[in-house]
Amino acid sequence: MARGFQGALLRGFGARDHDITVVGTQWLTPRCVRIRMVSPTLFEDSAAEPTSWLRFWFPDPAGSDTEFQRAYTISESDPDAGRFSIDMVLHEPAGPASSWAATVQPGATVTAVVMGSKGFSVPDAAEDRPAGYLLIGDAASQAAINGIIGAVPHDIPIVVYLEQHHEDDALIPLGEHPRLTAHRVARRGDESLAAAIESRDWSDWHVWAGPEAGALKRLRTRLRDEFGFPKQEIHAQAYWTEGRAMGSNRGGDEAPAAPAAEPAAEAAPTSPPPAVSTSGTWRAQAAGRLLAPLKKTLIISGVLQALITVIELAPFVLLVELVRLLLVGAGARQLWDLGLTAVALLGTGTLLTAAMALWLHRGDAHFARELRGQLLLKLSRLPLGWFTARGSSSIKQLVQDDTLALHYLITHAIPDAVAAVVAPVAVLVYLFVVDWRIALVLFVPVLAYLVLMSVMTVQSGNKIAAAPRWAERMNGEAGAYLEGQPVVRIFGGAALSSFRTRLDQYIGFLVDWQRPFVGKKTLMDLVTRPTTFLWLIAVVGTPLVVSGGMAAVDLLPFLLLGTTFGARLLGIGYGLGGIQAGMLAARRVQTVLDEPELTVRDDVPVVATSTASMPDGTVVFDRVTFGYRPEVPVIKDVSLTLKPGTVTALVGPSGSGKSTLAALLARFHDVHGGAIRLGNKDIRALTAEELYRQVGFVLQETQLVRGTAAENVALAQPDADADQVHAAARDAQIHDRIMRLPEGYDTVLGAGSGLSGGERQRLTIARAILADTQVLILDEATAFADPESEYLVQQALNRLTRDRTVLVIAHRLHTVTQADQIVVLDEGEIVETGTHDELLTAGGRYRALWDSGRPVTAAHQEAAR
Repeated sequence: MARGFQGALLRGFGARDHDITVVGTQWLTPRCVRIRMVSPTLFEDSAAEPTSWLRFWFPDPAGSDTEFQRAYTISESDPDAGRFSIDMVLHEPAGPASSWAATVQPGATVTAVVMGSKGFSVPDAAEDRPAGYLLIGDAASQAAINGIIGAVPHDIPIVVYLEQHHEDDALIPLGEHPRLTAHRVARRGDESLAAAIESRDWSDWHVWAGPEAGALKRLRTRLRDEFGFPKQEIHAQAYWTEGRAMGSNRGGDEAPAAPAAEPAAEAAPTSPPPAVSTSGTWRAQAAGRLLAPLKKTLIISGVLQALITVIELAPFVLLVELVRLLLVGAGARQLWDLGLTAVALLGTGTLLTAAMALWLHRGDAHFARELRGQLLLKLSRLPLGWFTARGSSSIKQLVQDDTLALHYLITHAIPDAVAAVVAPVAVLVYLFVVDWRIALVLFVPVLAYLVLMSVMTVQSGNKIAAAPRWAERMNGEAGAYLEGQPVVRIFGGAALSSFRTRLDQYIGFLVDWQRPFVGKKTLMDLVTRPTTFLWLIAVVGTPLVVSGGMAAVDLLPFLLLGTTFGARLLGIGYGLGGIQAGMLAARRVQTVLDEPELTVRDDVPVVATSTASMPDGTVVFDRVTFGYRPEVPVIKDVSLTLKPGTVTALVGPSGSGKSTLAALLARFHDVHGGAIRLGNKDIRALTAEELYRQVGFVLQETQLVRGTAAENVALAQPDADADQVHAAARDAQIHDRIMRLPEGYDTVLGAGSGLSGGERQRLTIARAILADTQVLILDEATAFADPESEYLVQQALNRLTRDRTVLVIAHRLHTVTQADQIVVLDEGEIVETGTHDELLTAGGRYRALWDSGRPVTAAHQEAAR
């Protein structure tokens, strides 16, 4: 069957035909049919990701041997069985695809290829995810929209706008999502869909749009001009064109078109809403905001580098002229003038390069100094929850790696990229002036390089985007593996096998990606080598010289400059790669600088008179609501009072909100509703210093800073004298152990301190005793201690909690049976409150938790005997 130019192009790009058999049909509406298919080979080339599509070749309904291409999204798939479905909307006038779908029966066969499809994916890192997804389309693109809805995590909101060309379009099932808001828009014209989009702040939202071509044109304009969506946050592709039947454009990606249809519902003509200021801000624009002060500098450096590149190439041109003059017997004076001019140009280029480098480095030093100051100030003002949500590797990347990438961007990447582009263009222009025939031949390896690169890019598909995610994931895995070497070596099996499994998966990903390109990469290496260009120049130039078609001296420019084309082509990739890495680093840095700070608020509500006389140390949670995303609360309307001198324990199943509620008291995050008060003052009205003078922590994961044992104990009270430090250590049952260290309290501690887990825990308890705060947050400090260590830690805790308001996060119920108040949380809400005996008697949620943990409790009590 004939497929025309596009069929040949697809074959050239390595597309493989897959034979597909229809196994069933289901009419979703009178104009939309779901066709179920099977192919034994299709999923060898396709991962069936959300929005991924196939290029089908449909027969000509007129009976000719011509086939026509149409792309359709996979709506359902079972890769293991080779089964999948596509939803085909029938349009009038019907093109080949619609004609085929209208009459297809089980057993029919069709051919499809996988080429150019890029599936939808949600970023792995939470900080890289959009604030929401705005999905816009119609019946033709609804299968892709359903795929996206199914892939978006449940805590991210989705807003869908579906244009209805017929009333029965509403019968096509829409995917389900707990935070989905759907709107159906009756079509009155090309502007209907764009005008229906709500005028609001869409900051950090991502748009996926697949409507009709005319509607898409209006939609792009409004998204860009009114709402301010950056190009990077808009994925838009017309799925079909109204009034146009497929077939006139062989192999086109557009579907058959339909004439204007009756609207789905009677409605007044839609007109754009009045203009309002709804333009938002996006993380995708963050790099531009950070580099705005350097915009002129970067532009000037690019222009200067273009000039320098031309100046540096000029001596080579003059060298050719010098040889030409020598061959014709020119005078010494003329040769000296030409030689001195070449030397002068070479010196000028060198001086300009050095001057520009000095200028850029000075500008970068000033920019880096200010940026590091801003970063350090910002990090000191961010809530502690921002740090706990990120690993140390991401903070290190921000402070160290990203600032280095910005240095390269400012001082080297722009000049390198400009030089890499200008040099081959200037050389090519000069060589065309010398002899256009040989210059044209030099395009052959260049064209081969570009074609091979394009083929590999297309065949790579989503693997290009997946590669940096894999690299980031493996960096984290490797870091965790190296940090856990003591555990891995002793109890190695599971941890080692886990890391090795992930490493094998990464290697497998790279092998599957790169193995098909071995031949192409070898060919790319060959076509960019100087010997390839030299061979072409010799093969074409020699006959021209022999035949008198050109002078022998005219081959010199090609021999001097033409052979460097390969290196210059590779330079373009390196230069653009540096710019991309620098822009990504700038985006990450600016995104951090845009994070909301932990500020002292003077607008919090004033406490009612009846509660203003609360004694110091009283903690009140007053209808507290909080969510890591404000629209998804994990703490829901919690009210709780912690009285001075009492111990309150938070218990509940994993994920019930215990740690989150305790973290709110420490102001790791600000509440989204209600208030938390210390005494009679909202904690949001306290400075960090004021808050942490009143609230202390003892967490499960102990952290020692690099410093002496005395400095670690006195971390919260740097001015404490030796007697105070020793007294706190004695109360924490750690003084004797510190004295056995090589240099006692002057021993430098750190990650390899040699202290056991229980000893490190007691040292942090000494730190909290010395801090002497009124309120203490205790994350069950004995959870990972052996019985002997647990006894000593418990003795230290008894001293620490005396006469303080204590909030305990309890993971094991037997450790809090003596608490004055036990609060049972479930799904962010308080379900029970009382003492241990009261809650057991009540026979509710606490009793169920206690009974489920009784074997563990008994084992612990036996070990403690």
